[in-house]
Amino acid sequence: MTQDSPIAKHQFIATILHALHIKFDMFMYNLVHHHTYEIILYLWINKLYRKGISSDHAIQILYKARNILLLTHNENKCWELALRG
Repeated sequence: MTQDSPIAKHQFIATILHALHIKFDMFMYNLVHHHTYEIILYLWINKLYRKGISSDHAIQILYKARNILLLTHNENKCWELALRG
């Protein structure tokens, strides 16, 4: 399977969501309904996948980024961090 394979990308996302204790179907539902947290998380996951980061390393990065996001109360700052990655 190449990195561009939809199956590989799905597995990458599923592995990360499982590590973050997020149910895949609930994540996708919230993403489709434009929930801010899921959109930011999905942007981060896609960016890490495109860079070829392993799922284990991506999980560690996302733990740190998520903590910064959740501890920052300024919404503009949150979006800036999310888009900057």
